[in-house]
Amino acid sequence: MTYPQHPADAHNTTPAVPPQQPWTGAADGQPYPPQPAGFPAPPAKPSRKPIIVAAAAIVGVLALGTIGYVVWDGYIKEDSGVAVCKAIRDGKQMDGSAKDSDNGDDKLTEKEYRAARALFEDSRHDDIREHGTALIDIVWQMSKLPKGQEMSALAFIGPMGTHVSGLQTACADQGVIVDLNKD
Repeated sequence: MTYPQHPADAHNTTPAVPPQQPWTGAADGQPYPPQPAGFPAPPAKPSRKPIIVAAAAIVGVLALGTIGYVVWDGYIKEDSGVAVCKAIRDGKQMDGSAKDSDNGDDKLTEKEYRAARALFEDSRHDDIREHGTALIDIVWQMSKLPKGQEMSALAFIGPMGTHVSGLQTACADQGVIVDLNKD
């Protein structure tokens, strides 16, 4: 079908395009308005599949890593509080190293106090954490008593007995029998 051309367009050799109805939506299932013949098709939507696969892989790796850490920290790695119980039972220092020969210096340094307290604080077992940190705190306070006021240590006997007994029980609950009364 040919359409009449306007006389002013007589020198134009391209055929006139029929008037188009405005596109009113995708009622016929097409995402774009229909194109007249001879025009290129609209570009296809890019696929989201690679992005979805990459996101799923990242989530999978993170989930697997989290599960692995929980298993390692909760079941494979020895609890720091239980390790201290074993060290006390075996007559070693709290970090598991051999005891130095007794040099007569019973003063606890701040570095030693913080290291010992951290071992109990990191325990997964509430009772070991509670009694161990309290016992270390009492020992720290007693080591800070000034010269000539050693009798003030008598105030710590009750709480110390409570936490020594509590720590022994907490260690025994984890299968480690500790005898704090041996020489």
